[in-house]
Amino acid sequence: MKSYLFSTDNDRGGVILCDIDTLPDAVEYLQQRFKGVVRVEQGRDYWSEEEGFGSLAVPDEPSSS
Repeated sequence: MKSYLFSTDNDRGGVILCDIDTLPDAVEYLQQRFKGVVRVEQGRDYWSEEEGFGSLAVPDEPSSS
């Protein structure tokens, strides 16, 4: 099971827990199920209507001095 966070063009959205394994499949499913989906996230990976698919950079670990 994976969870996907999604938002819509009217500033609504939610979290869905499902058996969908890939982000592209989740995007397709959510767009069919909910009107106006504009962003879907799973971990650091995301899809947005404006940017397409991408991943957030891993932040640098602070150095301990």
